[in-house]
Parts: sequence; C-alpha cells; structure tokens
Amino acid sequence: MKKLICIAITIILLVNSSLAQKLTAQLSKSKVAVGETFQISFSLNTNGGGFKAPSLTDFDVYSGPNQSTSMSFINGSMSQSITYSYVIAARKEGKYTIGAAGINVGGTIVQSSPLIIEVVKSSASAQSQGSSNVAPQNTSASSVGENVGDNLFVKTIVNKTKVYQGEQITVTHKVYTRYQLRGFQDIKFPDYRGFWAQDVPGNQQIQVVNENIDGINYQVGELKRTYLFPQRSGKLEIEAMNIECVVRKQSNRRPRDIFEQFFGGGYEDATFSVKSKPVAIEVLPLPETNKPSDFSGAVGNYSFKAQLNKEKVKANDAINLTITLTGKGNIKLVDPLKISFPEDFETYEPKVKENITSGSGGVSGTKTFDYLIIPRHAGDYKIDQINFSYFDPEKKQYITLPSPEFNIHVEKGKEEEASANVFNPRSKEDVKILGNDIRYIKTGAIHLKPKNDYFFGSVLFYLGLISPFLAFIGFIIVRRKNIEANKDAIAVKSRKATKMAKKRLALAEKYFKENNKEQFYVEIFKALYGYTGDKLNIPVADLNKEHITGKLKASNVNDATIQQLISILDNCEYARYAPSAVSGDLSSIYNSTVELITKVENEIKVS
Repeated sequence: MKKLICIAITIILLVNSSLAQKLTAQLSKSKVAVGETFQISFSLNTNGGGFKAPSLTDFDVYSGPNQSTSMSFINGSMSQSITYSYVIAARKEGKYTIGAAGINVGGTIVQSSPLIIEVVKSSASAQSQGSSNVAPQNTSASSVGENVGDNLFVKTIVNKTKVYQGEQITVTHKVYTRYQLRGFQDIKFPDYRGFWAQDVPGNQQIQVVNENIDGINYQVGELKRTYLFPQRSGKLEIEAMNIECVVRKQSNRRPRDIFEQFFGGGYEDATFSVKSKPVAIEVLPLPETNKPSDFSGAVGNYSFKAQLNKEKVKANDAINLTITLTGKGNIKLVDPLKISFPEDFETYEPKVKENITSGSGGVSGTKTFDYLIIPRHAGDYKIDQINFSYFDPEKKQYITLPSPEFNIHVEKGKEEEASANVFNPRSKEDVKILGNDIRYIKTGAIHLKPKNDYFFGSVLFYLGLISPFLAFIGFIIVRRKNIEANKDAIAVKSRKATKMAKKRLALAEKYFKENNKEQFYVEIFKALYGYTGDKLNIPVADLNKEHITGKLKASNVNDATIQQLISILDNCEYARYAPSAVSGDLSSIYNSTVELITKVENEIKVS
C-alpha cells in the first residue's frame, strides 16, 4: 500500500511539473479591424515569475499587463493558473506575428508559441459584426448546442418607467453571468438622448454579488448607475448598451489524457458581445392646473431660505441678498430667481455656487444665488416677498415657499459721492425726472474739427484704397514661401519631430508627477521612438533599434549618444512589461531623455 501511495504521489508530481512547463498564448479575436481593441492572454498552469511579454510595438497598448491568479476544485479535479493579459489595438492593416512570451519557472525559461493576427480595414470590421444580443467572438470557446444568452446577459434596470418631466429616474446597468467572469472590453453605454444625466461615482473594481432569477443563481456585477432627468414630455427611450465580456468556460474539447482530466483541463477564455434591451420611458407633462406664475422648472423636494446681510446702509454701499436652495431633484438645472428690486437699486447677475452630490439616494445638495445690489439714493425701500415654487412628483402638486419682506433704510452718503451721483447716467431716478423735460446735457471735453477738413482725399483715404491690393500681394508672397517650405514632406516631418517629442514628454511628465511608473515609461518609449522615426524618416514597419542605430551613425551622431538612446529604450521596454522590477529615479530618467533629444538634435544639425 505504501508503494502504491508513493507511486501515485510521484506520478502527480511529474504531471504537475509537466503542466507547469506550458505557457499558453491566446487571442480573443483572430481577425480585427484597425483601431479595434482585442485581448491577448498568456496562461501558466503553475507558479512562475519574471514574465517577459513579446514586443508589441506594432500595436497600441491600452491596458496591461493585467495579472490574475485562479484556483478551482471541481468534481474532484484541481486546477490553478496565472494569467497575464493585455488589451491592445492594431495601428494599420496587415498580418502580424506576435512573438513568444517567456516566464521563469523553477529556473527554467518557458516560452509560449507565436500568434498570428489579421488586421483589416475598419469598415470591414463593422460589417462583420452581427446585430444579435449575444455574439461569440471566439467560436472555439462556445459549446455546441449551448445557449450562451441563458448564462450571460446584461440588463438596463430603471426604478420607474412613468414619470413627470424633470423627475429623477435611477438607471442601473448590470451584467449577469453563470460563467467565471474575467474582464470587460469595448463597453458602450447609451447616450441618454432627451435626458439630463448625472453619473454616480463608482469603484474601479466591480463588486460581484449572487442573485436568484427564476430559481437560477447568477453572479451579478453593477457596471454603472446613472440618474436621469427627462427634459421633455412624450415617449423617450433609453437605448441599449453593448459590452464585450471575457469569461472562462468549459470547452467542447475532451481532455487529451487522464492527467489533464485529473487536473481540471478543458477550460479556456472566450469573449462574447452582449447587448441589453432598450427601455421605454413615458414622460408626463407637468400639470397646468394651479401652476404658479413664477415656476421655473424645479422638480423634486426642496427647502428655501433668503437672507440679507444688512438692512441699514449708506447710499452707494453694497448689499448682498443670498438665496439658498437645498433639496433633492433636478437642482442643478434650477435657474436664478426673478426678483423685483426697487427702481433706485442697481443690480447685477447673481453669482451661483453649487454643492451637489450623486449618492445612493439620488442627486441632492445646495445651490446658492448671491445677488449684489447697490442703492443709489437715500430713503426707505422694501423688497417684496420672494417666492420659490417647485413641483413635488410624489405629492403630484406644486409647492410655493415664501420668504419674508425686507425693509432697507438707506442714508445719505458723503457729499462728494452725492454730488457725483447727480450726473450718473445709471441713476434710474435721474432718468425718471429729466425724461419729462430735457435729455442729458453733454459733459466733458468737446472736440472740434477745422472747417473743410474731410476724410475724402486725405492720405488715409488713399492708403485705404490701395491697402487691399498690398494685402493681396503680401498673401501671395507668404503663400508661395509656405508651399516651397512644405514641398519636401520628409523635411517637414523632420522639422516637426522635436515638437511632437515635446508633446509626448509633457504627458510623461504628468505621469511622473503622479508617480505612475508604468505609464511614465510607456510615454518615454513612445517619445523616443516617435522622435527618431520622424527625424530620421524611418517607416513604422522598419522602426527598430538596428535601423535607428544605423541612421544615427549615418547622420554622424556620436556613438556615446547612440548608446545612451538605446539604453533608455531598453529600460523603457523592460519597464513596460515588468514595472515592479525596474528601479531608478523617474526625475533623472525624464531629464536624461530631454537632454538626449536636445543632444541628438544638435549633433544632426552640426553634421
């Protein structure tokens, strides 16, 4: 019995060792359009370290490396894996070979097999996409006769489908799955036409919970929550959302041998495009019965307060009238209130301050309108009662909140201010009194012109006549110089190389300040590759270190400068795939890159 146990353990260890030596590369799509994102993943069935990704210089890397570790025990079979994935997009059409990736397993470098992907024009990709709710992007992962729509779908959920215009609607987009969910790509949320939308800030990590539907358990993840406010009455529609889900599911393929079956083989990643159903919303118009004349479109539940900072002032002193709205609803869309001020008050447009949040209960907060008013004459004045009206959709009625009246006593100001105010053209009292007799008398300096002094026949008159001809000739000269300067496309591209490099370095500086090492190295890498490609006129297909070295030597750039450039490129390329393994001061790397571009620019000019 002991011998049998030892033999079984030995076989298990040998099988486990053989499985550990396999690094599997997989594409979510074998045929994509230019600019279309897809996923490439590398899976290892055991523990490993020092992952080295293949060169992806022909692609734009949007995400990665994303590392995930999984371990499962199903029907007596245990499986574990480490997966490194990237979300990338091709820059131009053609067939590309993605080289082998490598990883260190117990001191041995294990490599994956190269992959071939075909890139077509964008229009071809658009035509190939179906309109069904669930479309498999990786046909090898879908089981024959299996209805994927029963196991993976998305829903757009609203808390109500019949509302008043301006009433809040809560919209939640959720994904339901019975597969092991690995990630998402190409999420397209609706535009919410006819609504004003306020998104709810969410976590970067989607929380998955269990939910039972018709006796079937699903794992449910909330993708997005949004509060909508319909801006017009009638029939509105929340359009469908589209998303590509990457799931791990069991394959049709039978295990190759008993050991693969024992260790849980036959699982692979698949990408499915799923689409929710549109949701119809019936929007009722706000009732006209008992509608206040001062109603300005506020819908929800509000409180209202008006305050005057002082009620006794001198003429020409400023007063602040502050109106504060607090509540829940379409508060962000509420306009300033129309207030009837006394005629002798000079008023300005109010300053608006908002403190509005989108929490679990909806859109709420405060909105403050600060009115600056200046009384110009002494006397006793009154600001009549200010009313704020809103529609409460729960009570289905209009509610008017009043403020108290404000009595203001204005004393005379200083004598110089009073005398200066007599001729103030903005004084409404002056307009009222003088308008019954004579209009304003012109004050200030009077400018007289000599007799028979006309513009016609003057020097300025003749200059004005010939100026269009002179401007046209100047335009022709500048235009010809411009055409001559841009005739040589290669020279134009070379001249703009430094400018483009500075733009890329500006983005790298941003990531440096945020201490985002991974994106910092990516932007440094793009800046150097883009600069050398533009400056030396190297096509993108031939843009590699060997061509760069050869072109720089042909341009008489010093070997030390070339070696420094290649060294920075090597560091950046390594840092893109193993950022945690790279150390060094980002500031010194950034400064070295700036000095390097300047040095190359100067040495090329000298040669």
